[in-house]
Amino acid sequence: MRALARGDAGSRWEARLIRSAHPVVARVVDAAVSRRGVVRLPGVGVLVADPAVARLVLTDADRFAKNGPGSSGALWTPVLGERVLLNMEGHDHRVLRRSLTDLFSPRVVREVCDATAGPLVEDAAARLRRGESLDVVRLAREVSAAVIGEVVGLDREAPPSVLLEASDAIESMVTWRTRSFDDSAVARARASLAVVQDAAESAHAAGEPDTVMGRLARRGASLAEARSLAAALFLTGTGTVSSALPRIAAQLADAGLLVPAGAASCRVDDVVTEGLRMTTPSPATLRRCIAPTDLGGVALATDERVVVLLWWATRRDGGFEPGRPATGDLRHLWFGAGSHFCLGAPLALAELHVMTAMLLEVAAEQGLVVTSRRAARRVLVPRYAELTVRAPRGRSPSRAAPRTGRAA
Repeated sequence: MRALARGDAGSRWEARLIRSAHPVVARVVDAAVSRRGVVRLPGVGVLVADPAVARLVLTDADRFAKNGPGSSGALWTPVLGERVLLNMEGHDHRVLRRSLTDLFSPRVVREVCDATAGPLVEDAAARLRRGESLDVVRLAREVSAAVIGEVVGLDREAPPSVLLEASDAIESMVTWRTRSFDDSAVARARASLAVVQDAAESAHAAGEPDTVMGRLARRGASLAEARSLAAALFLTGTGTVSSALPRIAAQLADAGLLVPAGAASCRVDDVVTEGLRMTTPSPATLRRCIAPTDLGGVALATDERVVVLLWWATRRDGGFEPGRPATGDLRHLWFGAGSHFCLGAPLALAELHVMTAMLLEVAAEQGLVVTSRRAARRVLVPRYAELTVRAPRGRSPSRAAPRTGRAA
């Protein structure tokens, strides 16, 4: 297995982000899995860092579940209720998921991104073309908040800080060792999610056909299902998208691809795919072993916790190389696999596509350089606290442009 420390600049910065987010756990986990893809770590669980074994755990619903003791589903059940995508399994989960899939069709996600991300991204591009600096972290946070706000039905006039503060508050409550919330934590989590769920309730009641929650109401989904879906999308989508874009931008810079010739040679879809493979914003996901079994030579007992280390499982030799396909067990592993494959993946891809395309387009015209970056410390989702880019001094725009391709 590959350890955290890697040779190229992009990999070294990724390792720094992981260690800044989880100073102790990241080093312990890295040491534990550096020689074996499956290993038991007392107090944490059975760690899985091998991509083939990770995919097996995520797709084998007969042996591994997302609900029950020690799972992420169990963590959120007291907050969100019993019927949420995050904590359901089996027939009921499949039925609910199928009923929601077309809410994130290419047409729907394009409409959502055009209405929310479009103006923010256009303004950012204009600022870069004027020679101003752009904090990519701030852009990504504002875009992710605006998009989720549109999905859940939040008033468009509400400032992004409303959702961002709620997201940060929820994130601060969870660590690698968190297995349950006490009554006080449940109350705090519910209070933080109220802004999202109240907006979803209003949009559901209005039943407008041009909103996601309105369409959900028109097909007969209950108010409870709408509130739960809104909370689940908020919990899984806001922090990960806002983490991914700055890290992708940093990978481009560290690979020398934000100069005009480099940016013009990039295909946006390839950059987003490889960027997600390299960064894997959700570093781990949890499962519960349903019955005694063997996993990669490690014997598991019933109800034992399995920690699938997605960030470690997606490591491979060669660093950041857009255009090199991630096939087999690596394919889309950063979004999970199996019945709980990320429902909001099309929306996340659309957001990342529009922001990455803008950075590449401006870079192809005049080049971009990273002028400052700083890793966020002690956060659940590893990320930059700041990543600022601008055009090099004295460079005149060119007419080069990146290849966009179809949406990822």
